Amino acid sequence: MVLIRLLKALIYKKSFIYLLIALIPSILVSVTTAQHQVRVVNSEYKLRAQKYANFHAMNIEKFVGETVGRLEMLSTSINIQHDNLKDIDKILRETKGKDRRFSGFYWANTTGDIVISTNKITSPVNVSDRPYFQRALHSAQTSISEAHYGRVTGRYIISIATPIEESHRVKGVFVASLRMDEIKKEITRLINGEQIIIKDETGKPLIQTGPTSNEYNVNSVIKVSRVPWMITAYVNPNSKKVFWNTFVKNLIISLTIMSILFLLAHYLLLKRKVQKEKEQSELHKLELIGNLAASTAHEIRNPLTGIKGLVKLLSEENQDEKAQSYFKVIQSEIDRINAIVSELLILGKPTSYTLKVYDANEIVSEIAPIISSEANYTNVEITFRYHPGNLLVSCVKDQLKQVILNLTKNALQAMPYGGNLSIHIDKQSDKCCITVSDNGIGMSKNQISQAFNPFYTSKRDGSGLGLTVCKRIIDSYGGEIHLNSGPDRGTQVEIILPLAGK
Repeated sequence: MVLIRLLKALIYKKSFIYLLIALIPSILVSVTTAQHQVRVVNSEYKLRAQKYANFHAMNIEKFVGETVGRLEMLSTSINIQHDNLKDIDKILRETKGKDRRFSGFYWANTTGDIVISTNKITSPVNVSDRPYFQRALHSAQTSISEAHYGRVTGRYIISIATPIEESHRVKGVFVASLRMDEIKKEITRLINGEQIIIKDETGKPLIQTGPTSNEYNVNSVIKVSRVPWMITAYVNPNSKKVFWNTFVKNLIISLTIMSILFLLAHYLLLKRKVQKEKEQSELHKLELIGNLAASTAHEIRNPLTGIKGLVKLLSEENQDEKAQSYFKVIQSEIDRINAIVSELLILGKPTSYTLKVYDANEIVSEIAPIISSEANYTNVEITFRYHPGNLLVSCVKDQLKQVILNLTKNALQAMPYGGNLSIHIDKQSDKCCITVSDNGIGMSKNQISQAFNPFYTSKRDGSGLGLTVCKRIIDSYGGEIHLNSGPDRGTQVEIILPLAGK
């Protein structure tokens, strides 16, 4: 039960973190992007609505203009043949028959009585009370009416009145009636997904190509110059569809990216946690080794001292060559055990000593003869380079000497057939840098990653504590130790220590 509860808590915790880091930001980004896309689409559709409105306004302007031009031509013919009413009637009927948009043509005298009509008139009709008629009569210019119902046909029309003059005097008015339903058909034929509403100057709807709704939320209004009409074009950007399509698309993309980042962050955190646990494990291991070494070192060394003395006595008494070889092996192994115990003691409590200030140049120069002797023995050429000034560091002299000697010993063992060894002391900012370099067999990446682990060694007779002890000592001084190596390209070990007082 406890395990199940722990698993549930872990799942809930991860789900909450995922919700906080991945899901919520993805939703916010997707909503913002979708809203921006809706604004962009609405702007595009606004331009489209304006284009549609302009297009239909131009068509109406063109149609009205053509109609006015035709009427003026007809008025000229009527003026020429004003005495021949039959010929005039024939011309008007032929013109009406060619274009369904015309409801009828009429000839009215100056008193408003219709004299000629292409439509059948059962009783006298007078249009003198029509504003468009009076405007044409008094201004001697073509006049266009508002939309109205015709007295002859009863259709919903607009009338265009052109005065006919003789000797600069109006002798009659020629009237053409345009059918609003036919104009609507013409507009509808040219529709391309938009909705068109035409209103007069009072705001009264004259033509509407279809029912508008809240979805048609983008429009553009254009005024027609020849007639007092306002044309409004509505387009449907389908904002909801645009929003949700963009939202879903961006949510998938954002969620994918955020999920990858979440998994990457989770992986890095796990890796860091594992690394930290590994470091803690190493610290516990070193602590255990230190405690074990501190409690048992003397107990180990006391019998070793007795064994070493007895072996020496036996070797003096028994001079047999074969026995002497055995005594040498025993003596060598006892010395090796003593060295391991000494390393364990340092590994356990390297900071139990009092730190003093020494010159790094002086420390290296004191052990230079020992290193040179070992180098000559192994046919290795050695180079020392000291810093011209004093480089004062806080340390235990013997421990720092041991570190450098351990590193040079490793370098010499990496060059069994000779080579070059160099020890450089330099200053980097406010730190002292001691570099031990060789051109030996080098180390692989795997060896470098485990070099400072206790008991890890690539040597057949190594204890695996040399570099671990070196790192523990340098760490206790607040310094750093770095390895740079590669197979067959030598090894460079860099010790960085803070300068005293810095």
